[in-house]
Amino acid sequence: MLAFTAICYSQTASIPAQTIDTVVIQSTRIQSTLDRVPAAVSVIKTTPQDATRQQLSLQEYVQGVPGVFTQNVTNFAQDLRVSIRGFGARSSFGIRGIKLIVDGIPETTPDGQGQLDNLTLGIIDRIEVIKGPSSSLYGNASGGVIDIKTRSYDSENLGTEIKVGAGAFGFQNYQATAAIGDSLASYIFHGNYMQSDGYRDQSSFEQINTNFKGRFALGDSLYLTTILNYTDAPQADDPGGLTLEEVNTNRRQARDRNQLFKTGEAISQLKVGASLEWLINKKSSFTTYGFYSNRLFDGLLPFENGGIVDLNRNYMGQGAAYRYTKGHNTLQVGYDFAFQNDRRRRFQNLEGEQGDLSLSQKEKFTNLGVYLTDHFNINKWLFTAGARFDYNKLSADDDFLSDGDDSGSVTLNSFNPSVGVSYAFAKAFIPFINVSTSFETPSLSEVSTSPDGLSGFNESLAPQKATSIEVGVKGALRNKLRYQITTFSINTRDDLVPFELEAFPDREFYRNAGKTNRLGVEVEGQYAFSKNLQATASYTYSDFTYDEFTVGDTDYAGNALPGIAKHMSTLGLLYDTEAGFSARVSANFIGSQFAQDSNETAIDGYKLVNVQLSYQTLFRKIQIKPYLGINNALDQQYTDNVRINAFGNRFYEPAPGFTMYGGVILNF
Repeated sequence: MLAFTAICYSQTASIPAQTIDTVVIQSTRIQSTLDRVPAAVSVIKTTPQDATRQQLSLQEYVQGVPGVFTQNVTNFAQDLRVSIRGFGARSSFGIRGIKLIVDGIPETTPDGQGQLDNLTLGIIDRIEVIKGPSSSLYGNASGGVIDIKTRSYDSENLGTEIKVGAGAFGFQNYQATAAIGDSLASYIFHGNYMQSDGYRDQSSFEQINTNFKGRFALGDSLYLTTILNYTDAPQADDPGGLTLEEVNTNRRQARDRNQLFKTGEAISQLKVGASLEWLINKKSSFTTYGFYSNRLFDGLLPFENGGIVDLNRNYMGQGAAYRYTKGHNTLQVGYDFAFQNDRRRRFQNLEGEQGDLSLSQKEKFTNLGVYLTDHFNINKWLFTAGARFDYNKLSADDDFLSDGDDSGSVTLNSFNPSVGVSYAFAKAFIPFINVSTSFETPSLSEVSTSPDGLSGFNESLAPQKATSIEVGVKGALRNKLRYQITTFSINTRDDLVPFELEAFPDREFYRNAGKTNRLGVEVEGQYAFSKNLQATASYTYSDFTYDEFTVGDTDYAGNALPGIAKHMSTLGLLYDTEAGFSARVSANFIGSQFAQDSNETAIDGYKLVNVQLSYQTLFRKIQIKPYLGINNALDQQYTDNVRINAFGNRFYEPAPGFTMYGGVILNF
């Protein structure tokens, strides 16, 4: 269960507020209230009960947001797949087509790839989700936005928190958080160790995360925030996709070729960053940020030629914005610069041992975006407008010349405008409309191989573009109910679609589809029955089809986009008592989805019920909270991840059935 609006909790409080508070959002660049902004935005404010989640993936936090679809929780070699209104659904690993931001600093690389394996879920404080094209705000690969704020020092909760958890399939989780400081300087430290044997054969993983965040008052109006995080994940095995016959024979088996070639990955990542906020006066402010990240990736794929990947990625960026308010108008202008340098090598995979070099190239992506956004608020009207120009250059320098020089480069510039308006007839009825656009270049990994051969720069891939019209209504009733209903139509062209070849099973290539049409309805609501009991509900309808898409002699026009459920709904209840007992029950229904562009194979839908129980007590100034959780309480057999267009019908990655976990949280 996820509240989509903010409800303020402290780490020591056990009872949420009875009323629905005003929610301020910042992911739209200019600060606004959730009810007034003319866009579909959802907000998740974490609660003390969230600490009792298993905290395996971000899915546990965002699965109740309509329009957001998540898969692949249990395969840590492929990472969580997140899609927003279909953007990101094609990703074979990680998050594509969605802009990720953590503490004001981009987590998505310039070429549009994103992973959150360096973010420990235990430090999340708040998440804002913008649904739909947002390139006028954030540039490339902004089919949606996930803006995450991590926990900061809180003078009321100064101290240390320790969490110890365990569960099915050898799951272990150890976390420690410490916060110190005062009004001038504050620090929060967090460490996390997590491991599991995995549900399926060859699905073990191990991961260590460390995070630091500091905030410093350099004067009455000048504030500096610094971040540092390091991730070491030496093992994340990949069991691979199965056919339906293999699933019915043994759901827990790994694909034989994955075991033969010992598929999986190991990563280490370091990221440092800083942001500066200067409140010049009541009318104007200036912000700037800068960061550097290094990611080392070693991957083994289930084939011999080029089946071992060695990637060294350096990624850095800097940006600034100036905001000015006069009367009813607020204007912000700014820029973002980012540079990505990938050193990619491939070797022969000799049944898990490294063989001869087969590819060596340097891949670069340079982005410079300048933007303007404006909010004009008068009486009951709020008008918004924005525009952004992005310069994007992709290039590859081939260092492995024995098979010819496959270097190449391409420049893909874009201009993306947006407009919106809302009118507050009453607090309970605020209709809105907006028109927005997005632009998504192929990623460096998508252009680094061509279907014509093992190496080469695939210059034939074009960027994906989208235009969206969104109409909705939102409001709050009697300080107990908040709701939002949104309908949208998104037209895209040149969608980037994955496919596999018989010669390279489990290795994905990409091609452009013609056009798609995405029609959808999203409904979400939150109701506070009392100070002890709250409910949330959501529903998503997604009618996403190809308008034009031909491969060879096959016409896929009219077919549904694969990897997206047409119907999704959630229902959640959260119950707290003054005595310290807390219970959360969430029910999720995911409809069927197609596995390939031809729509020949439909993956069955499923119903998931999850339960969390906890009890908080005080012993000698130590807060003790034991907790117990049940995932998939109905013991449903379902597919955790659908491998789109997989060769040989290996679409299925089975999910575990009924599982339990538990642990204890100590606050000193």
